[in-house]
Amino acid sequence: MKTYAIVNADDFGLDRGINRGIVEAHCRGIVTSASLMPTGDAFEDAIALAHQHGDLALGVHLTLVEGRPILPAEKIPSLVTADGELVKTPWGFLKRWATGQIRLGEVKKELEAQVAMVADQGIKIDKLDSHMHLHLLPGIFQTVVELARKHQIQGIRLPREEFHWRGLGCMAGSAKQVVLRCLSLMHARHVRSAELFCPDYLCGLAESGQMTEGALLRTLSSLRPGITEIMVHPGYRDGELEKWPLSRRYRREKELIALTSCQVKDLVKQLQIELVGYRTAPV
Repeated sequence: MKTYAIVNADDFGLDRGINRGIVEAHCRGIVTSASLMPTGDAFEDAIALAHQHGDLALGVHLTLVEGRPILPAEKIPSLVTADGELVKTPWGFLKRWATGQIRLGEVKKELEAQVAMVADQGIKIDKLDSHMHLHLLPGIFQTVVELARKHQIQGIRLPREEFHWRGLGCMAGSAKQVVLRCLSLMHARHVRSAELFCPDYLCGLAESGQMTEGALLRTLSSLRPGITEIMVHPGYRDGELEKWPLSRRYRREKELIALTSCQVKDLVKQLQIELVGYRTAPV
């Protein structure tokens, strides 16, 4: 059985430095796919770049925390703070969700608006995922599956990364890895019944924002036969990113170096890994 890799760059549209890094990692490196963030400050710039690079596969990075919503705040009051912005952190959103304050009807309206915003730009949407993986929450996940079927989007991300101890420096990432794997396994049957595609494996959760050259070489060397999505976050740091505190800690320039590394590209060839997107992966 052959080994395939979907190398997906998240946060396309968050800011111009990230957009530039993603396109560079695609043109000069191994990135095959990117997730468009319709709520990002540089969404229009990302759309222009997407049309210039039609071979870059695209999904939608559904966003329920951090930044501004697409819909007016008065239409989605359970999703926003007093300043009309989305809830600032995943923990704030989870607290609202756990206490029944999040209205699923408002989630559906906002996410529908985000998908429509991308589709209206003439973009072929290959898959859906989300900022901070909030699409995996029960209730919200079912809404995302409905959106995928309605818009004939064939793919959805299930971050079911296997647990491997990566040391004390990755403890937070490892804990997140376990929780998201459990949620993904819980939803896998729903994905199959909806006839949606998701890769066999996912890598990059524990190293999220920290996928250095060494980490990427280890990841590629550990791939098994089948289809693996490798989640990455390349980019250039600039002043615009200061408005997005959840993303400031990411080592985006180091990820960009890793994704365009000659050693990494040589290893892909040596291991005969076929780089694909959600649309071109053998289903």
